[in-house]
Amino acid sequence: MRKIYKTVFKNFTAWLFVLPVVFLLFGCPYSSAYKIDSDPTIPVDDTLLGKWSTNTSDASGKLLPVKMIIDKKNDYEYNIDFTGNVNALKRYIDIKNDTIRTSAFISEVGARRFLNIQLFEQYYIVELIFRDDKISLLPLCEHFTSRLIKNDAEVRSSLEQHYKTRLYPLYDDEFCLREMRRVN
Repeated sequence: MRKIYKTVFKNFTAWLFVLPVVFLLFGCPYSSAYKIDSDPTIPVDDTLLGKWSTNTSDASGKLLPVKMIIDKKNDYEYNIDFTGNVNALKRYIDIKNDTIRTSAFISEVGARRFLNIQLFEQYYIVELIFRDDKISLLPLCEHFTSRLIKNDAEVRSSLEQHYKTRLYPLYDDEFCLREMRRVN
């Protein structure tokens, strides 16, 4: 009997260490070495350029400001800087000062627009909604697909499949920036 309790206790303590890692892995936005399109084909939309702001809340519910600055990198790509409440992201990525500097380009899948946001060697797939002079960035959840993605074309087909079969797409709500307003 003592041996059974000892085995159960060992397994229980192992789960205490493994469980937080599992939750951490499932709480990340989707990132991949692959993007929706191999090369950008949609020209820069000048209406998106500028400074945008919203508030997010931390674990305690305190409202914290986040600012996004979108500049034109070239005719098909953007430079996007995120400042403000980025400290919560330090556990996921290396942040210099208080700004996350990225580049991005737009892809269209069906009737939806997506940003392929490049940070280091990874691409984050983020649905872009621009309506009533407000921008929403909705990053896809890590497990939006169960497929093993091996190239850019598979990212596109996984997105098409996901949006055809889901009434509500899987976004990573912790990282969503909803209804950002233009600021000076």
